[in-house]
Amino acid sequence: MSQTPFYRAVDAVSLGRAISDARKEASLTQQDLADRLGTARRTIVRLEHGEAVSVIVAMNAIRVLGRDVALVPRFAKLQVKA
Repeated sequence: MSQTPFYRAVDAVSLGRAISDARKEASLTQQDLADRLGTARRTIVRLEHGEAVSVIVAMNAIRVLGRDVALVPRFAKLQVKA
């Protein structure tokens, strides 16, 4: 499966969905990701459902999954080129 080049996350739920999709594209289980982050599987479940988790956990999950984060101000124009 090819890697999705861009996810748009505007809230915790859509960020969790993007992390879940990236994890699945990497063929990792929630437990695999939890082990790589040194956290509990339940934390990954909460993260993927948009529930409260540490920002550090979320950023580390994105890093472990080989993704980048770009923060764009609301209403800014953004062009994404592959």
